[in-house]
Amino acid sequence: MTIQIPARNTSKYSGRYSGSFDYHRIIEIFVDSHRIALSSKNPNTAGDRFALAVEVYHQIMSMKVPADVRESVQRAMETLADVFPTQVMFNEALGLREKALKLKTPKKQLELLCLARDVLDRGLAANPGSAVLQTAATELRVEISQLEAAAR
Repeated sequence: MTIQIPARNTSKYSGRYSGSFDYHRIIEIFVDSHRIALSSKNPNTAGDRFALAVEVYHQIMSMKVPADVRESVQRAMETLADVFPTQVMFNEALGLREKALKLKTPKKQLELLCLARDVLDRGLAANPGSAVLQTAATELRVEISQLEAAAR
């Protein structure tokens, strides 16, 4: 399976780093963006960092960098492009669930848990084979059922 890395012009940051010559700094930006894109529970933040990772990836590939660095960045970007669509949905749902569990009222908890379920359902519609999303959705449905039963 070939991983499709987005084209540079698809990033809202397209060309922003095109004049950069310090590949060490660009790699730092790439590493930070990669980490945040895969860990942020805010989908807007994750999406922005994914877009930034795409831009700096293309900049790194256009620069003279050691072959081992180029290969490492290539593999990291392929991994990011592969797992990001699923991970961003999982993280958003996780963030909503965590927020729900901090609330005192079952009604508000249920509202946020249902939003989390909807996020996972959208993720599953786009990635039906995702075991991570399927497991999370199943666990969340059980949690929602238990909360509904307790509220009766």
